[in-house]
Amino acid sequence: MAWKRETARCAGRRVRRGVWALAAVAVLLSGCERNAAVAEIPPRPVRTLVLAEQAVDVVGVFPGEVRPRVESRLAFQIGGRLVERLVQAGDTVAAGQPLARVDPQDLELAAAAARAELAAAEVESRRTGADLTRYGKLRESGFISAAELDQRKAAHDAAQARVAQARAGLRTRANQAEYAILRSDAAGVVTGVDAEVGQVVSAGQSIVRVARDEGKEIAFQIPEGRLERVRGAGAGRVELWSGGPVLQARLREVSASADPATRAFPARAALVDAPPSVHYGMTATIRFSSPLAQSLVRAPLSALIRDGGQEAVWLLDPASLTVSRRPVQVLTMTDADVVLGPGLPPGAEIVTAGVHMLQEGQQVRRLAGAAPAAAGPVQATLPLAPANAERGAH
Repeated sequence: MAWKRETARCAGRRVRRGVWALAAVAVLLSGCERNAAVAEIPPRPVRTLVLAEQAVDVVGVFPGEVRPRVESRLAFQIGGRLVERLVQAGDTVAAGQPLARVDPQDLELAAAAARAELAAAEVESRRTGADLTRYGKLRESGFISAAELDQRKAAHDAAQARVAQARAGLRTRANQAEYAILRSDAAGVVTGVDAEVGQVVSAGQSIVRVARDEGKEIAFQIPEGRLERVRGAGAGRVELWSGGPVLQARLREVSASADPATRAFPARAALVDAPPSVHYGMTATIRFSSPLAQSLVRAPLSALIRDGGQEAVWLLDPASLTVSRRPVQVLTMTDADVVLGPGLPPGAEIVTAGVHMLQEGQQVRRLAGAAPAAAGPVQATLPLAPANAERGAH
């Protein structure tokens, strides 16, 4: 029986050794399979961007609108019914040109009444003058007293005063009749009409708006954080949203108080030599800049990653097509772009799409396709790096 027990123990040990051997072989085989799987992962497709490092200007970029330097709201000096409007919006007018007319009938009747009053006053003045002459001779002969002569002289003076009063009234009525015609006070362009024929208007009510030919400006608002910087820049560049050449502008005025609704400061910048193709009401972007003595680059916002609380980008080695993290300094940021401080080498190629799926040293391949939206024009606080070029495999 002893030999049977010994045989069973030996057999058990052999079985256990076989199991451990099989387990070790299985572990080795699974490790080989994982390594083979890792080795078979193809390079990850990414989109990249070549950055051009250059010295740029620190600027403020603001939306604005083309406005006239002076826009007059012309109104009648008298009230009445509007019987004629002689211009439309967009018409060019000269100084003194009639723009509108109110019904002059009542004014003409008032002027006629004033003329009649003047004629009556003049007749009375002549009569009292003749009386004064006669009473003067009577006084010299001693037929009347000095008091009687003084009364005649006072009556004549009053008559002369009534003549002067009637003449002033006639001039007033004549002016009012002339006021029935609204004339342009300067050469310009009609930007709007505020009254229609048949409407009864009051004195001072706006009838026609005229933009004088005294230059065009960009009206915009400056946030309080940019106020002093824009004032220091003084000059800016204007780009119309409709396209066309870049225009020069000079900061002309900044409001002393902020707009209560936007909490920004209304400002005006005068356009320099604005072409006729620039029309009032056009939307524009104005940029103010000042020299900056360091090299910066612009990159799409999608290129940024966070590495332990520090912003970084994936830098692509064009020879091996592998990526490595590179910490960067973000100077300013918009909805689509960031401006990076110095540190990236000139001509550096960074990953702009697929950044969150990469690992240090991972091999990638460039994607073919259009540039990302961030590579286009940017409404930022810093200008574009125009030499940036999108890279992709074709």
